[in-house]
Amino acid sequence: MFQRIKGSIDRVIAEEQARQKIVNEQADPARRSSSVTRSTSGASNSRKPRPRKPGQDALKNDDGAVNPDPAVFEAAFVIDDDEPSRATTPRPPTDEKAPQNGDSSEKGDTGAGNTKEAENNGDDEGKSEGEKPVPPPKPVAAPELPPEVRARLRKLEKLEATYPELLRSYRIAHSRATSIEPFERALRENTPLTSIKDPDALIEYLQQLNLKGDMVMEELKRVSAEKDDFKKKHDAADKEITELKAKVAALEAAKAEGGSTVTEKPETEQTDAQAQTSPRPSDVKSPAQSVLGMFSPKQKPTELSDVKDGDAEKTSEDFFSYDNELPQLQAEVESKNGEIEKLKVEVETLKTELATAKENSAGLVENLEKASRELSETRDSAATEQSLQAQINARDSEIKTLTDRIEQSESQLKDLQTQLEAEKTATAAAIKEKEERLAETSALHAELESGLAKVTEAKASLDTRIVDLTTEIKTLRQSKLDNEQKIEGLTRQLQTAPPTPSTTAPSESLDVPPAATQPSSSNKKKNKKKKKGGAAAAAAAASTAPAETTAGDASPQPPATPVDGPSVADLQVEIASLKSDVTSKDEQIERLSKQRKTEEELREEIETLRENLVDIGDDHVQAKDKIKNLVAEKKQLQERIDELEKELESSSSSAKSNEKLQGEFDSLKVEFEDLKTKSSTLQTDLGAAQQLAQTRYKDLTELREVLQKAQPELKSLRQEAATLKSTKEELASKTAELRAMEKREKELKTEVSRAQRLATDRDSEIKTLREKLTAETNAKLSLENEKRVAGRDLRKAENEKIELSAKEEKATRELQKLQDEMTKLRPRVKELDAECTKLRKEAVISKEEAELKTSQYTNAQNLLGSMRDQTHELSIQLKESQSQAESLEEEIAECRKLLNERTREAETMRRLLAEADERANSKTREWQDRIEEAEKERDRFEHEMLSTSRRTNRQLEELRTQLRDVEREKKTLAEVKDEFEHKEREWKRRREELEAVEAKADEEVNGMRETVNGLRATLDASEQQVRDAEKARNDLRRSLDDYRIRYDKIAKELKIAQAKVAATGIHSPAGRSSMDSQRSGGQAGGVDAVYLKTILLQFLEQKDNKLRAQLVPVLGKLLSFDKSDEQKWIAAVQQIGSR
Repeated sequence: MFQRIKGSIDRVIAEEQARQKIVNEQADPARRSSSVTRSTSGASNSRKPRPRKPGQDALKNDDGAVNPDPAVFEAAFVIDDDEPSRATTPRPPTDEKAPQNGDSSEKGDTGAGNTKEAENNGDDEGKSEGEKPVPPPKPVAAPELPPEVRARLRKLEKLEATYPELLRSYRIAHSRATSIEPFERALRENTPLTSIKDPDALIEYLQQLNLKGDMVMEELKRVSAEKDDFKKKHDAADKEITELKAKVAALEAAKAEGGSTVTEKPETEQTDAQAQTSPRPSDVKSPAQSVLGMFSPKQKPTELSDVKDGDAEKTSEDFFSYDNELPQLQAEVESKNGEIEKLKVEVETLKTELATAKENSAGLVENLEKASRELSETRDSAATEQSLQAQINARDSEIKTLTDRIEQSESQLKDLQTQLEAEKTATAAAIKEKEERLAETSALHAELESGLAKVTEAKASLDTRIVDLTTEIKTLRQSKLDNEQKIEGLTRQLQTAPPTPSTTAPSESLDVPPAATQPSSSNKKKNKKKKKGGAAAAAAAASTAPAETTAGDASPQPPATPVDGPSVADLQVEIASLKSDVTSKDEQIERLSKQRKTEEELREEIETLRENLVDIGDDHVQAKDKIKNLVAEKKQLQERIDELEKELESSSSSAKSNEKLQGEFDSLKVEFEDLKTKSSTLQTDLGAAQQLAQTRYKDLTELREVLQKAQPELKSLRQEAATLKSTKEELASKTAELRAMEKREKELKTEVSRAQRLATDRDSEIKTLREKLTAETNAKLSLENEKRVAGRDLRKAENEKIELSAKEEKATRELQKLQDEMTKLRPRVKELDAECTKLRKEAVISKEEAELKTSQYTNAQNLLGSMRDQTHELSIQLKESQSQAESLEEEIAECRKLLNERTREAETMRRLLAEADERANSKTREWQDRIEEAEKERDRFEHEMLSTSRRTNRQLEELRTQLRDVEREKKTLAEVKDEFEHKEREWKRRREELEAVEAKADEEVNGMRETVNGLRATLDASEQQVRDAEKARNDLRRSLDDYRIRYDKIAKELKIAQAKVAATGIHSPAGRSSMDSQRSGGQAGGVDAVYLKTILLQFLEQKDNKLRAQLVPVLGKLLSFDKSDEQKWIAAVQQIGSR
């Protein structure tokens, strides 16, 4: 603000000076001096940039400031599909590329047209750099993208509606940045400060300026007071000289005869004294010249004349004290004449000393200039040292906090890495166990399906068998009733026979009915039990009663023939045969009832199996729900693992940035130590310089006027130095940006390598899992086949045992036949027993394996619990690391701005990779869900198979007599075998489908690899861009070296010009001493105006606005301002007050 005000006032003053000097040139063109030409040239130079004032924000070339017009930003921020967007910073690259056009900048340093040409050249070059073809990654990966990804990309294109909001927010941030940067640029140009971040340094700078102003005002007051004292002394000396003249005239009149020679010399002396002590009109009219003339070596002879006048006054007083003694006076006059001659000799010697003093003064002026420069440099260095110290302290604190954060983040990263490794191992083990269980459940599922098919077939056969048995029971009961009727008829016939057989016949007839009635009563009891058991059994019991009546017609036919004979013996034989038939039929009825019981028990078991199937279905649904929950938890774990990996990457990038900060801090420490050493040496130089300044400050006031005349040239040189500083700062910022780009490129390379490693690891894991799956499925299939063969052998052995038991029961009736058969069948029985023992051992081994698998399942559940606890802890640690990451991201946000577009492209590719990974993971999860479901079904079917095996063992023990049913079962087993072959075909077909799914997964993996190759291509393109940026940086370094060479040349020229100005300022007063006495007051008035303007500027820079406003009309009277000039001055003062 202060420097802007100063610049505006300088412009107004330069214009006013130019106007006045044009008027002076028109009035008296022959009176131009070198100082006036310099001031006019400075004014012209200062007036040239004035037309740029309305568009300074648009055409500023000092710093990389931004045009606040949003249209410029919109033109730079347009996102096209064909062309890559430019860098995120919307700075026009005018100053960056202007150094390359060295010739144009050298020819027109001050002209506005040349600066515009340099800006246009810089814009063209910036456009050429911004429009370098960056190979976009989308065309590489677009052909292989699936339709889902394309649909999502279309959705992202629809999301461009949020672009205006982003643009509006960017405009707000842009306007804020533009309001900060001009102020910082003004600080850099006009002060040793660089940014707003150091208010203490600004306060110190302002205090130093105030001290300078106070010192100048004190010196002015002191010089004005000394001038007044000298005037008083001069007036007193003039009065004394007039009195002496009157006394000398009286003496001459009295002593006209003898003192003619004596009086002539004093008259010459008096004339000389009048010439020396007479006040110059220029000194009377211009107080500024009188003040400056006091400190100039030109006034020293006048001081010597004053000393001489004092001596003359003393002698004149002595002369007047002895008026009556004329001879004494004559002697004194002679002595005075001798003294006058001596004084003349001394005057000549003093003149020679004056010349030497002038030469020494020139050297002193140079030394003073050097001392003043050193003073300003030391003050600036002290301010910069203090600011650097504050910056170093702030950097120390920041570095300490960052190192603490880095250590914490590294420890957390290590913990997270260990936890991730543990989780990965645990999940891998759990997946393996689940796959094993899935294979086992699939095998059990197949076995249970086969068992169910067998049970259903056995049920159907049993139903048919029950129907046959019921029909047989009915026929047997009917035959029994017929036999009983026949027995009753025979007993009636026997009653007509003799009494001896009649006594036997009734007893026998009485014995027969209970035998017949007992099974019926037992059958009734059995029917009652069956009614209590269930409706099906009741129906079967109810069907037995009518069956007894129907079955009676077929059985009595064979014994019906002996009734025709009337003999008792025949009748008794028939009764015995009938009794034997009745007993045999009772036995058959009992057997059939037992078979019926077994069939009813089988029905009950089938019903229990159905209920178990319902329970299994419910358990299956619950297991599906649990599997869904586990899958959701696994997804959450995967997301957390991805987040942790991202945090690892961000923490590694923050560690790199912290290393960079540490290096900068070390360099700043080294610079601070160098500055300390320099400050110590400068302080010693300061002591000597202050002493020299105290002794030579009087001589320095003479050179101020010359320096004020040289100020316009110095301002132009300062502006060039400021532009050089801004170019240096821009080069430093560009080098920092290039370093950040290089670091970002390295980070992207590491990320791509990590992605490749993860992809290869996943491919290897998938391959190993698939190999394990195939091996386990093959082993399970072989085990299933072995189990089936063993079951068939068992069944065959049991069937043979049943046959052997049946043959043993029949062997009591047919011993001879069965002994031959037994001798044949014994070796077969032994073989079957050996096979049975083998099968039992295998069953024990399978049970042990099942127990091991159950223990593994429990271990897996425990691992899942521990994994959940670990995930909870990881979530807590994630929140902490997220809070730390947010703090780190705020610090790294400035670096990320430079690579937003590259990160966007990388994010799109990462999204595609993530979607592909999610698809693969979802497919693996679906297969894992299926595997888990099959495992659960297998466990349930194993349990059911154990129960069914126990029940079938009981049934086998009870059904040894059912040979015919076993033969039927052989047929059913053949059918079951066919069904199993059909199921094997289905399993093969499913296996082929699984292989097709694996092939699809491999294709997806290949697509992922292709996307990775596309990312590599984009990385190569970014590397090419970085190389181009390095080339540009080298060009900038070359231009910086050129600027440095130019700066050194300009500095040398400035020193030469300052030496010339100092020489002209020293020699001109002595050369023009005679001319100044002859000139009129017009020239003096011009010099007074320049001097008053410079003093007034210094005063305006320090004091209040009210005093400034009051002094404007005074300046108008002194400097002959117009109304427009006064209005401009008042407007400048008001702008200073508003700012």
